[in-house]
Amino acid sequence: MKKDELFKYQPEAMQLLTKAYEKKKLVHAYLLDGEIGTGTVEAGIYMAKQLICKSDHAPCFTCSDCIRIDNHSHLSYMYIEPIGDLIKKEQIEHLIHEFSMSSLESDVQVYIIKDADKMNSAAANSLLKFLEEPNPNHYAFLTTTNYKKMLDTIVSRCQLIHFKPIPKAYLMNELKNCGVDKDISYIVSFLTTDLTVALKYIEQGKINNLLVLAKKIVDKEVKGKDGYVEYFRNKNLLLEEKEKNIHRFFLDILVLIYQEILQRCTNDGNGYFNDILKDIDFEKIDKENIIKKLDCINQFQERFNYFVNLDLQYTSLFSKL
Repeated sequence: MKKDELFKYQPEAMQLLTKAYEKKKLVHAYLLDGEIGTGTVEAGIYMAKQLICKSDHAPCFTCSDCIRIDNHSHLSYMYIEPIGDLIKKEQIEHLIHEFSMSSLESDVQVYIIKDADKMNSAAANSLLKFLEEPNPNHYAFLTTTNYKKMLDTIVSRCQLIHFKPIPKAYLMNELKNCGVDKDISYIVSFLTTDLTVALKYIEQGKINNLLVLAKKIVDKEVKGKDGYVEYFRNKNLLLEEKEKNIHRFFLDILVLIYQEILQRCTNDGNGYFNDILKDIDFEKIDKENIIKKLDCINQFQERFNYFVNLDLQYTSLFSKL
């Protein structure tokens, strides 16, 4: 997220941070809480530049200091993120060791911990001790998608700032500018609000394959045919997928298509999935039947939170649809 977008979509959060900086009232540690893609990490990096950049109108974004912060190579700045799915004690100990020595480049030292809720207990306890004895020239920006997963004692030593969810229209417009198909942009906006993550999912090709299959299944169902046939023809696409979130997302796509059908029955559709819906006579659609399908899919969403026989679950789902 660029600077202008950060201030546009998170005005309250950014004003809290920048006003505190201007009045020289920054606290030593901030906890930036928000969904992926809401700009928490970008806000932390912006503040690191503002604190370290030597320009009269910091941050300038072009000086050596700002560029090295972007590259995570500045001697007065440290960026920590999970290795695998954890932040380990060794990473926090390295931070403490580096910040125990005076910086050669700046009196101020700034560190960012991305996904701070993923610290293991040893790492969290090490950080807690560091936060309990703050150096007046040290500034911390911890980011999290759920601050309630963190130690209460760490949260209490930080100023908590909440970041608002980013409007789906923002991501959809960004994806459109990248040449992404309208339907793909729409469904991806329900998966993430992070443009980088969205493009990664799209580049993998999985989302397009799931959308094509979902459209085939719904097309059959709406025309009174058996959607299971399309599942059976393409089931390897789903059965070979090990990530549970991909299966839940496939069901989300089915939900979005059926919701579009329901909305068009009341002349309130958004024009998505037009390739399979444009020739349908919506006056003849049984709305109660569509609602039952949506309820059925939602019930099966819960089942994919557990280890299940995928083929059995999908067979059961499409037999009920």
